Amino acid sequence: MVYLGGPRRRRGVGPRGLYLHDPPPGYRPPRRRLPLKDRQRVAREDRILLRATTVIAAVVVVAILVIFAVMIATRG
Repeated sequence: MVYLGGPRRRRGVGPRGLYLHDPPPGYRPPRRRLPLKDRQRVAREDRILLRATTVIAAVVVVAILVIFAVMIATRG
Protein backbone atom coordinates (compact mmCIF):
# COMPACT_ATOMS: atom_id res chain seq x y z
CA MET A 1 0.00 0.00 0.00
CA VAL A 2 1.08 3.54 -0.62
CA TYR A 3 0.56 6.38 1.84
CA LEU A 4 -0.84 9.39 -0.05
CA GLY A 5 -1.32 11.70 2.93
CA GLY A 6 1.77 13.83 2.40
CA PRO A 7 4.46 14.61 4.95
CA ARG A 8 3.61 13.81 8.55
CA ARG A 9 5.26 16.78 10.21
CA ARG A 10 3.32 20.01 10.55
CA ARG A 11 4.88 23.04 8.97
CA GLY A 12 3.75 26.51 9.93
CA VAL A 13 2.41 28.87 7.30
CA GLY A 14 2.82 32.57 7.87
CA PRO A 15 4.24 34.46 10.80
CA ARG A 16 1.88 33.04 13.43
CA GLY A 17 2.47 29.40 12.67
CA LEU A 18 -0.91 28.83 11.04
CA TYR A 19 -1.43 25.21 9.98
CA LEU A 20 -3.59 23.72 7.26
CA HIS A 21 -6.17 22.22 9.61
CA ASP A 22 -6.36 25.15 12.03
CA PRO A 23 -9.53 27.24 11.94
CA PRO A 24 -9.26 30.58 10.14
CA PRO A 25 -8.56 33.69 12.23
CA GLY A 26 -11.72 35.07 13.83
CA TYR A 27 -13.59 31.75 13.61
CA ARG A 28 -15.94 31.08 16.48
CA PRO A 29 -17.36 27.59 16.90
CA PRO A 30 -21.17 27.30 16.76
CA ARG A 31 -22.95 28.18 19.97
CA ARG A 32 -25.10 25.75 21.85
CA ARG A 33 -28.71 25.44 20.74
CA LEU A 34 -31.18 27.87 22.23
CA PRO A 35 -33.94 26.55 24.47
CA LEU A 36 -37.34 26.05 22.86
CA LYS A 37 -38.82 29.12 24.53
CA ASP A 38 -36.09 31.38 23.14
CA ARG A 39 -36.34 29.85 19.66
CA GLN A 40 -40.09 30.47 19.66
CA ARG A 41 -39.51 34.09 20.76
CA VAL A 42 -37.00 34.67 17.95
CA ALA A 43 -39.35 33.07 15.42
CA ARG A 44 -42.21 35.29 16.62
CA GLU A 45 -40.05 38.41 16.29
CA ASP A 46 -38.97 37.36 12.79
CA ARG A 47 -42.59 36.77 11.78
CA ILE A 48 -43.62 40.22 13.06
CA LEU A 49 -40.74 41.90 11.22
CA LEU A 50 -41.54 40.03 8.01
CA ARG A 51 -45.21 40.98 8.22
CA ALA A 52 -44.39 44.65 8.87
CA THR A 53 -41.92 44.69 5.97
CA THR A 54 -44.52 43.12 3.67
CA VAL A 55 -47.14 45.72 4.60
CA ILE A 56 -44.67 48.59 4.07
CA ALA A 57 -43.57 47.17 0.71
CA ALA A 58 -47.21 46.80 -0.41
CA VAL A 59 -47.96 50.41 0.55
CA VAL A 60 -44.91 51.64 -1.37
CA VAL A 61 -45.86 49.64 -4.48
CA VAL A 62 -49.44 50.96 -4.39
CA ALA A 63 -48.15 54.53 -3.98
CA ILE A 64 -45.85 54.14 -6.98
CA LEU A 65 -48.69 52.70 -9.07
CA VAL A 66 -50.93 55.62 -8.10
CA ILE A 67 -48.19 58.08 -9.07
CA PHE A 68 -47.80 56.37 -12.45
CA ALA A 69 -51.57 56.42 -12.99
CA VAL A 70 -51.76 60.13 -12.15
CA MET A 71 -48.84 60.87 -14.48
CA ILE A 72 -50.48 58.96 -17.32
CA ALA A 73 -53.88 60.58 -16.69
CA THR A 74 -52.47 64.13 -16.66
CA ARG A 75 -50.35 63.54 -19.74
CA GLY A 76 -53.26 63.06 -22.08
